[in-house]
Amino acid sequence: MKTVRAALPYVLCALTLAPAVHAGQATGSADQELKTRVEQRLSQRRVRGSKVAARDGSVTLAGPVGSVGAKQDLVAEVLKVDGVKEIVSELTIGRAENDRALAERVADQVRRSSYFTVFDDVEIGVDNGVVTLTGYVTQPIKSEDLARRVSHVDGAQDFVNRLEVLPASIGDDRLRNIIANAIYRDPSFSNYASQAVPPVHIIVRNSSVLLTGVVNSEVERRQAENIVRGIPGIIGVQNTLRVEK
Repeated sequence: MKTVRAALPYVLCALTLAPAVHAGQATGSADQELKTRVEQRLSQRRVRGSKVAARDGSVTLAGPVGSVGAKQDLVAEVLKVDGVKEIVSELTIGRAENDRALAERVADQVRRSSYFTVFDDVEIGVDNGVVTLTGYVTQPIKSEDLARRVSHVDGAQDFVNRLEVLPASIGDDRLRNIIANAIYRDPSFSNYASQAVPPVHIIVRNSSVLLTGVVNSEVERRQAENIVRGIPGIIGVQNTLRVEK
């Protein structure tokens, strides 16, 4: 009888531990499968250099990326993988040489946008790698396109979009075209007209006009304002044109 009593706790212990070991193995297998699925998705998207860890549906991503936009894209892509419940990001964004160099690359991307015209005004601010866009655009798609372009510039640590979308107005659209034709057909500005994005920008909101951009002289700055003030239907004119030095 003593032998039986001594063996019984041992047997019960063994029976109790066996399912726990089995469950641990199953969990480890599931984590490995999830990790493999994530790695396959990254490989399909030609993402290189990212390290993946998975535990209970939580996926940790580590490694270098070029920009805040690239980081957001990577996280969004991994969230599409079956079984991923959350992302822990340990991704690091490479830094630009300096803020000025980053601002110049951002400005180049703004100019490359097919949506950006003389009827929009975009100011670029960069502080310790954080890029901020302020100003005005005439359509929501313009703000979206510029945000996408700028957030993917290499070195952009973060991105703040403060662009204001001007209200839709047939009357304002009409004034924009009239003002642009009047300015760029004037002999003082005809040499600018052939540029992809001429330097004098015309912002119209509720029949009020804001002139922004750069001109070559104070004479041109005043002439642009005089042209606009001579157009019927305009409530007011604000001239913030800068003279290029």
